[in-house]
Amino acid sequence: MLRLDIEGMRAIAVGVVLAFHAGLPWFAGGFVGVDVFFVLSGFLITGLLAREVALTGRVRIGNFWARRVKRLLPASATVLAFSALVTYVWLPITQREDFGGDIVSAALYVVNWRLADRSVDYLAEDVGASPVQHYWSLSVEEQFYVIWPLLMVVVAVVAAKRWKVGAFGVLGLVTVTSFAWSVEQSHSNPGTAFFVSTTRIWELGIGALLALSATRVSRLPGALRAIGGWGGIAAIAYATLFFDGSTTWPGVNALVPTLGAALMIASGITAAPYSPQRLLSARPMVWIGGLSYSIYLWHWPMLVAAQAKYPDLRLRWTVLLMILSIVPAWFCHKLIENPIRFGTPFKPTSRALGIGAALTALGVGIGFALNASVAVGTVEKAAPADSPGAAALDDPANAGVVWSDIKAVDKMRPLAFQATKDRPPQYDNRRECQVLDGSSEPVECDFGDRAGAHTVVIVGDSKMVQWQTALSSIAKDQNWKLVQFAKSACAFADISTGNADGDNCRAWGKATMARILDMKPDLVIVSNRHGTAAPQHARNTSRRSREAMVDGLANYWKRVTDAGIPLVSLEDNPLPPEDRLVYECVARHPQELNRCSFDRKRAIEESGAPSQRAAAERVPGVKTVDLSGTICPDRDRCPAVIGNVLVYRQGSHLTTTFVDSAKPRLSAALWRATDGLFGANA
Repeated sequence: MLRLDIEGMRAIAVGVVLAFHAGLPWFAGGFVGVDVFFVLSGFLITGLLAREVALTGRVRIGNFWARRVKRLLPASATVLAFSALVTYVWLPITQREDFGGDIVSAALYVVNWRLADRSVDYLAEDVGASPVQHYWSLSVEEQFYVIWPLLMVVVAVVAAKRWKVGAFGVLGLVTVTSFAWSVEQSHSNPGTAFFVSTTRIWELGIGALLALSATRVSRLPGALRAIGGWGGIAAIAYATLFFDGSTTWPGVNALVPTLGAALMIASGITAAPYSPQRLLSARPMVWIGGLSYSIYLWHWPMLVAAQAKYPDLRLRWTVLLMILSIVPAWFCHKLIENPIRFGTPFKPTSRALGIGAALTALGVGIGFALNASVAVGTVEKAAPADSPGAAALDDPANAGVVWSDIKAVDKMRPLAFQATKDRPPQYDNRRECQVLDGSSEPVECDFGDRAGAHTVVIVGDSKMVQWQTALSSIAKDQNWKLVQFAKSACAFADISTGNADGDNCRAWGKATMARILDMKPDLVIVSNRHGTAAPQHARNTSRRSREAMVDGLANYWKRVTDAGIPLVSLEDNPLPPEDRLVYECVARHPQELNRCSFDRKRAIEESGAPSQRAAAERVPGVKTVDLSGTICPDRDRCPAVIGNVLVYRQGSHLTTTFVDSAKPRLSAALWRATDGLFGANA
């Protein structure tokens, strides 16, 4: 039986999502519309399965999946193709590899797991908004559609005549377990908790449990259900208006919109006087609800394209764009969705499943094609012999070269679209050698000569880690054992970072200090990105100052040197402007590389180097290593490419290729800073 009020609920859900993405200030919690969709999907799908089991005693899995395929995949594949076009035409070429992979994952309905992994990757911060990012919620639902019917089949076989009791018990266990996991993960790993299926299945489970208990719910007094329906609308309105990006999610807070959606559904199971059914069944609500799936698919890549073309797009235009997304949604619904969903040629199960396989293959192929298009027309990748990098600075043949004035190179390493992958290999196993958000326990990793006569500790954030490969090579040459302690975005300093992981940063720093003092290494090398910090015990940690960072660094460094351990500060590298991703600029302007250079003085001033230098002046015995002359060898500008090597890979981080090419200069600088502490300069 078609329930028009459910179409109205879909209209509300997609409406608040569009308002949220448009940036309307009163809809900061509009993301809860997705949670409403989850409850609706769980209710509708379980209702279909339950009725089939009640009538036939079994679930025809093939037929069920065929119906899902015809309902979802035609529009989905169409928008994936449009998203690939958006990426190719309007987005930076350096994003194609990432977004091509996203499209492949979206076509396979696993993109939520890919986005979850990216959300905890500190080095993925330069990856822009994916045009298929919104497919994460569809992936959660599709995974539910695969697993839940199979469970229903098992329950129908095992529980026989008491299948509904068995199904309720199994689903109840899954729902409770998922909710408990969601609460825990929302606090400990909020980035992944938002996307992964295990923290979201309980929301579909609420709708499914309601479907299994629909008969009992229908016997409740109509007035009670009517009150509940209006209360459900109020709950969703409250969540939309008062929740925002700082709200812990999903977890306990997600109960507000999900239970609100359940109350709305329950109010209309059978007619009840004064319930919101009449409002929800109004013709405009039903019309929008019928298009809600297509609207949801189309609005996001349209917004991504517009914001890429016009970065300063004003609110009035984003709102208009969200309204205009109804147009392609309507055409897609009428010309693609419905003809395939209801067309006679597509009724046989085998044919429908075949179409599904073909559409999935099409989406995967589009993603791979987008990925492959990155290499078309780019500069040739240089061999090591043709890309000396920093070593070119010491070649007499290059005397007088102004690197920031060079317009083009025939060969380069890494290529611009590969820059973000040109990083220390430990990032591929970052959980083993770095402490991530949500944790404060120091992780010790050994490099260099593990049986070396001397122990050198490197400690800090990703700016320390970027030098690891060169330092490890130096350590092998000098017979050092190199020990790393690193935590992303956390300086080794007695400070308040002002970020969401601030308490863990401080706890990690204190625990790492204890480990270092207990270890008594022969040398400690420190580095960090940020030059400012929040004052100690400040209530408002957003008020950062350079003085606070200098105090925090000097405090920790003095504790190290007071213990008789030499300390060297490896100064932060010059910082490109916030609106300048060097590798993206190089990708866009391969014949005008000089456009990608930036002001040297400002780059050094806005880095962490001035604070490190000031802290070193306060602590007797602390030496500094300044490689800004290697990274920015010109007087006024910092170049994008030196010696056929791309210098920057991600925000302000250096490519590993460039770092390795600077090894002789780094080794010489360390030798000078430590007065040849461990022997000959490598």
